[in-house]
Amino acid sequence: MTTPSYDVIVIGAGPAGLSAATEAAKAGLRTLCLDKLAPGGALINLTALHDYPGGADGPTVSAELAEAATDAGVELGFGEVVTVAGGEPWRVDTAEGEHHTARAIVVATGLAKGKLGLPEEEAFEGRGLSHCASCDGPLYAGEPVVVAGAAGWAPHEAVELKGFVGEVTMVAEAPARVPDGIGLIAGRIVGLEGSDGLQSVVVESGGMRKSIPARAVFVYEGQSPAAEFLPDSLARDATGHIVVDDGGRASAPAAFAAGDVRAGARSHLADAIADGQRAGEAVVKALKGVTPSAARGL
Repeated sequence: MTTPSYDVIVIGAGPAGLSAATEAAKAGLRTLCLDKLAPGGALINLTALHDYPGGADGPTVSAELAEAATDAGVELGFGEVVTVAGGEPWRVDTAEGEHHTARAIVVATGLAKGKLGLPEEEAFEGRGLSHCASCDGPLYAGEPVVVAGAAGWAPHEAVELKGFVGEVTMVAEAPARVPDGIGLIAGRIVGLEGSDGLQSVVVESGGMRKSIPARAVFVYEGQSPAAEFLPDSLARDATGHIVVDDGGRASAPAAFAAGDVRAGARSHLADAIADGQRAGEAVVKALKGVTPSAARGL
């Protein structure tokens, strides 16, 4: 199915993507914001947002950002992007068979699910291996669980789990600030154990290995940028994040990136929103040659 061309296609409807799309649409650019899931991205699975003014929850902020986008004129679309090609214009293809074209693209796809890199990992997926505290935490009431990693949303998810489970232990190789009431082991998970779902994890710490009880492990390490569909013309750093300038402009013409998918991003909600706004403003300047405030008066 062929769809009309857009001025801007934003790939990813998390906080950064919705914010970028809103800025572009406010300036009169025809904007499509695509996501394979509901608007909000990972934010919709978070409850109390401890690092966000007002202490709102994830679903509420997601709804507010989506409403602001649609009010500005953004078209929200649903589809899994599998190919991005071209540059003048950009072509975006989805797994559902849709083909979209645009003068500019903004990539705001965030990070893929974390991985421990263990051969037995797949066997425990859904049987003690999880990526969402609010989704699966209630399944382990009164039980010990482990959070793998300490960066990004990991501390927030550990606090979330504390309200559901018996004991929470974070396992992280890098130095970490651990929330009150949460245990910490400085090391890495090297094994998963259990014949009927997860029962324990093997942790390597200080050159020693030990098994600790865990009915679930919530994985927030080994996360890679969700950008496998992008062409080689967009430069990446050593970890696969998209390299951009201060305005979010990538190495290819009329291509931008915002949020966790870009190099140097901070995994905080307020930063993601501000990052998306900067990228949206840069798109407006690139396509209209003026600042967003001036463009709105055209």
